[in-house]
Amino acid sequence: MKYKFRIKGMSCSACSNSIEKVVRKIEGVKQADVSLIEEILTVESDLDLSKNVITAVKKAGFKAFSFAEKVESVSTNGVKWKLISSIALLVLLMYVAMYEMFGLPIFEIISKNNPIVYIAVQLALALIVLIINNKFFINGAKAVIHGAPNMDTLVSIGSLSAFIYGVYSFVLVIIAKNSNDTLGVLKHVNNLYLESSAMIVTLVSVGKYLESLAKKRTESASQKLKDLAPKTATKVVDGEKVTVETSTLSCGDVVFIKEGETIPVDGIILNGKIEVNEASLTGESMPVLKETNAEVKASTICISGYAEIEVTAVSEDTEISKIIDYILSAEASKAPVQRLADKISSIFVPTVIAISLITFIIWFLITKSVENSISYAISVLVISCPCALGLATPVAVTVATGRCASKGILIKNAEVLENVGLVKTAFFDKTGTLTEGNPIVDKAYNITKEDFDAIASIESLSSHPLSTAITEYAENYNKLEVLDFKAETGKGVIGVVNGNEYLIGNLSLVKKCEMPKEIKEVASLSLKKGKTVVYVAKNGVILGFLDAYDKIKESSYLAIKHFKELGVKTIILSGDNKNAVNLTKEQLSIDEAHAEIYPKDKAEIVKSYKDRGLTAFIGDGINDSPALTVADVGVSVVNGTDIAKYSSNIILLNNNIENFASAVKIGQKTRKIIKQNLFWAFFYNVIGIPLAAGAFAFLGLSLSPMIASAFMSISSIFVVTNALRLQKL
Repeated sequence: MKYKFRIKGMSCSACSNSIEKVVRKIEGVKQADVSLIEEILTVESDLDLSKNVITAVKKAGFKAFSFAEKVESVSTNGVKWKLISSIALLVLLMYVAMYEMFGLPIFEIISKNNPIVYIAVQLALALIVLIINNKFFINGAKAVIHGAPNMDTLVSIGSLSAFIYGVYSFVLVIIAKNSNDTLGVLKHVNNLYLESSAMIVTLVSVGKYLESLAKKRTESASQKLKDLAPKTATKVVDGEKVTVETSTLSCGDVVFIKEGETIPVDGIILNGKIEVNEASLTGESMPVLKETNAEVKASTICISGYAEIEVTAVSEDTEISKIIDYILSAEASKAPVQRLADKISSIFVPTVIAISLITFIIWFLITKSVENSISYAISVLVISCPCALGLATPVAVTVATGRCASKGILIKNAEVLENVGLVKTAFFDKTGTLTEGNPIVDKAYNITKEDFDAIASIESLSSHPLSTAITEYAENYNKLEVLDFKAETGKGVIGVVNGNEYLIGNLSLVKKCEMPKEIKEVASLSLKKGKTVVYVAKNGVILGFLDAYDKIKESSYLAIKHFKELGVKTIILSGDNKNAVNLTKEQLSIDEAHAEIYPKDKAEIVKSYKDRGLTAFIGDGINDSPALTVADVGVSVVNGTDIAKYSSNIILLNNNIENFASAVKIGQKTRKIIKQNLFWAFFYNVIGIPLAAGAFAFLGLSLSPMIASAFMSISSIFVVTNALRLQKL
């Protein structure tokens, strides 16, 4: 079973990695994955180890809560207030520190002419900024204590180092002042790093705030679906309508829904008629008519009419909750490329701290200047960005899974999302996947209106799909009395109307009847085209026939067209007869087709193509399960059987295979975005850290701690905004 927990206190991938490590060490835990974007921990275990997990996460320096537990989010207003206060104080600090450089006016009492007051004012302003942003120091210290230093550790060490050096300089100024050492006072007054101390935490806070705004724009599909569910419902009690909390409803209750309301539960319509927008579930915006005994789903919207609905599922048992779980699992999972990034992230922060120390030592040996050495060391700490590395893949996965979900495509995990973009061959089951799965009559040959009334009257007594197709084709027929009705399994139906015996079915049913040569020839042509021929015999003589076929879905035409544009080879694998399969192949311009094959044959054919590139199989039935499992990417439609869904990696909620073409396109783009993000994250750190360490100082290229901290924030924002481009697909 899978258990979910909300996590608070993470700042970068080093945090999520440390949580995964401690939880995986718990006996009985099979797997643990953390979604840095969603702040959710998913634990797979046969036992409920919630207490152990929460305790382990707490010991690692973070907070964990049961997923069902309501967790108060940090107030946006509080964050904004801290930012505004930090920026305002920083502006004052910068003014005091740099007034002389820009020739700005200042009160004499806090000018450099009064060095002790001048530095004391800066110390006070910087200290207040650090106190306002104390989360960096608290979280950074906890991370070190638990042996998993993170981004907060780097920021806090950098900022605190600058502040401590400022205090050190202040002490030296006091000593020099008391000794009347004017040169000593001047030297230390001009070598303060207090503005850098405040600037580092302020700029990083601004960057994190902008990053959080960008993350919100990823609009996690799971969160959007949660927000759709109404908090209250109109319950029918003894004929009276009462407003109640949705959470209090149980199976068997009756709720009333009217136009404009969101359906709060899964249920069955007892009475009434409504049109429902099911876009939240399927991505299909066209309304669906729902009448008595029809099923309705939670979070869909009634756009017209009214109905009383008997509750069949509530809370986590509803279809929408299952979809949310599916999406959350995908977002928490890790793509193969992310595992490499995680390994690097786990050693990133300790490595950066070591580089910072080495930088200080080298520069001190070269310049004998503590000030310069500290400046370079601090710059190294604050320019390095584990966040960019950690966010490169998960933010792209979150946006992509959300985009897929909005189109009615459920992706099982991040690995599938990465693989689907590499698919080279797509295999399709025919019936119910490429076609509607229900026959329709194309035309009737040599049958009079009088005979058609008799035929339709007989077929109306049968529930066979072909019988339904014939009565629908007949439309406004005259309903006649039928005597001696009999259904021959696998053959057709027999009935007597107005004293005439009619046999309606396949060749085995009418084999003893006389068949005119002309009818035999025309029927043969229909059979060669892949049509199903339904013969009609009257009193022992075949009058004519109806030909029927399984209509191709409109979406199939566009799907195959898009697959060709994407460079994906298309192949039909079907147990249907060769003529019917070839007809579908020709109508859709599919590259290849295999007919009259068994389920194991489907799997073997898929397997034979795997050495030519990644494969995908799209099907809807139990007989598709072997092929769905063998394929690199298994895809099933929503009206498929449970075992087909279980075997598949992708579920198409609206039974539209064109959406799988969209999934391939999104997968291709996601891979591209992830590669761009990882390249940027690596490139940024490989160039930024040496630059901050002063490796290019001989060319006149170096960075102050303030500029370095600004670059660090920009790096994280870049990978998030780059991933947002997936929303446009």
